[in-house]
This record gives sequence, C-alpha cells and structure tokens, in this order.
Amino acid sequence: MRNPNGFGCVYKAPGNRRKPYIARITIGWNDETGRQQFKNIGSYVTYKEAMAALTDYNADPYDIDASRITFAELYDKWSNNKFPKISNSMMLSYKNAFKACKEIHDLPFITIKKHQIQTVITNSDKTFSGKERMKMLISQMSDYAMESDIIKKNYCKCEIDLGDKPDKSIIRIPFTEDEIKTLYKSLHVYRYTDTILMMIFSGVRPSELLLVETENVHLDENYFICGIKNSSSKNRKVPISSFVRPFFEKYYNEAIASGSKWLIQNTEGQQMKYSNYNRDKFHKIMERLELEHRPHDGRHTFASMMDKIEANKLCTQLIMGHSPRVLIDNVYVHKSVEELQIEIDKLESLFNLDEMLSLIDAAYWRNEYQFLNFAPPPEIAHISA
Repeated sequence: MRNPNGFGCVYKAPGNRRKPYIARITIGWNDETGRQQFKNIGSYVTYKEAMAALTDYNADPYDIDASRITFAELYDKWSNNKFPKISNSMMLSYKNAFKACKEIHDLPFITIKKHQIQTVITNSDKTFSGKERMKMLISQMSDYAMESDIIKKNYCKCEIDLGDKPDKSIIRIPFTEDEIKTLYKSLHVYRYTDTILMMIFSGVRPSELLLVETENVHLDENYFICGIKNSSSKNRKVPISSFVRPFFEKYYNEAIASGSKWLIQNTEGQQMKYSNYNRDKFHKIMERLELEHRPHDGRHTFASMMDKIEANKLCTQLIMGHSPRVLIDNVYVHKSVEELQIEIDKLESLFNLDEMLSLIDAAYWRNEYQFLNFAPPPEIAHISA
C-alpha cells in the first residue's frame, strides 16, 4: 500500500547491516529539481519496526535532531542546568551515578526504555543507595528530556527493581541507672562527659546541643532553645532538668568569659562540629569508661525514662521536638514551658537528686580533666560544688 504524500518511507539500505531498514521523512522539496528532501528518523532491525517509528512520527512529529541526543549528551545539558543549584556532595553523587551508567552513554536517549534502565542498574556493582542514586539521575534526566519534547514518558516512574534494601536499623541502647551514675563519677576523667548527661536529661539530639548559642540559654527562666529538622523541632523551648543545670551554668559561664557565642565550645573556643564530637569526644569517653553506646542513645534514654515515670506524652513529644501524632494535640492543645518543666522534674522520682550531684568530683569544678589538657581562661568564674 502506497504511503500518503509527504508521509515518508522505509527502505532497506544495501550491504550487511545489523539495522538495515531506514525510516525517513520528507522535510521539503528542492526548488531547482522539484525532488523531495528527506531526513532519516533512524535505522531498525526489521521493516515493521521502521514503519512503526515512521507512523509514530507522523502521528506526533518531534524534533529529529533532538531525538538523536545521546544519554551522555543529555547529561551534559542537564548537569549544566542542575549543578549550579546543588551542593558539591550532591554533585559528586550524581557524577558517580552517571559513571555507573556507562553502558548506555552512547545510546540515543529516546531509545532507552524500562528494560534497559533495569539492566544497567541490575548490572551495576553499586550498593542499594548507589542504585537509588542511579535511578534518581535517570529520572531527573527523563523529566528534563520531557520538558524538551525529546521523550514522552519517564520510565523511572515505573517499578524499577533495585534489589533487596539492606536493614539499616540501628539498635539504640538506653543508658542504665548504674551507667548514668558512672558518668557523674567520671566527669573529671574526660571533658565533655557532662554533655552526655545533658542529652540524657533533656532528650535533645547531639547536633542540637552543639548548635545551642548562649543567647538561647535562659538560666533565669530555666530553659534553652534549640532544634533542627522540622517545624516541630526547630526553635523549641526545652526545660533544664535539675540533674544537669550545673553543667548548663558551667558551660554558659565559660562561653561568656571567653567571648564565644556557642554554649558547647571546642578546645579553641569555636563551635564544636558533630563529627569531631562523635569521633574524638563521645566514643573516646565510651572507650575509656568501657561503655557501649552511640551519641543518640542519650535521647532514647530520656524517652525511656519519661515513659517510665508516665510523663504526659504530649509534653515528652514537645520537649523532644516530635510532631504530635494526634490531630487534636497538634492543632488545639498547647503546653507552656512551665508545664514541660513539671513533667521533666518528675525524673527526680527515678533518682535522688542530691545523691547524684554529690557524685561529681571536685576536680570537675576546677576543670582538672585527666585525659584532655584544656584549661579555660583564668578569668572564668567557676561554680563551686
């Protein structure tokens, strides 16, 4: 059956070719000879495939030159637009994902279908998270190609098998009563041991405590302001437990005397970075005291203790910066910092406050630490035991 005028045609190219059938369209006529001018859509293994491509084109014409852009060429265009807007670490992860897609670099992007995406991801030696990044890269490039009218479907929106997701759950182990007493007895052993107790009795995340500024510590009203992550967590008021108020006072006095805005300073009076705290402080303290805990175990200890004393659950959620799961609590119920203080003070039913504070060695108040040579400026007003 003859094709309509201007529809284009399929012909078989001479020679021994893997894809001998060429689909081409009419793009105009030569003014001098009156002959048709053609442009190839692509080459195909069978006549049927070539005719289907020609029919698809005529049903919805597209930019043939754009359709020939390869995966690698599209990546260059996409990355030039994307990379100025993202962090260096994110940029590096996309670059690594692109390298992992090497087997489809030279393929025209329009020809890449779901099974090819699945194959390149399955064949990759990347971890589960690395394969997730590969899928994310191809998906974002596909969205970019759709906006440019190169393709009409993002195959990454289909189910792509990334393999078995590893179990990344970390077991949190609350500090026991004896371990908490050990921390009090060991405050002079290693500087920053008190920060562990500050987390245990406030429920804050390690990174939140390290970001507290002195202007957000209100000792006169017995609370401090901290928070990261989400609207429920940010800028929340956390009451100061009597078990750790002396530590807050001590750090506050040191920061004011040294002119630092950070409540918890490093040995140079600057902000303590989490990586430094985790590696050089917390884990060394645990090693020295022969305890097996992670920095976030203090937060889990607080939650466990508040549950044990049957504290108001909404108050516990607000102190820890969790979003209330009950709609009425989230929208209509409000708690003052005084009400939060009442709940956190119930922890005194678990420990004898005077006994716990009496465990603190006098060397701690004099800043005489055995395993970290750090002496604050002499003008600091020390708090006596």
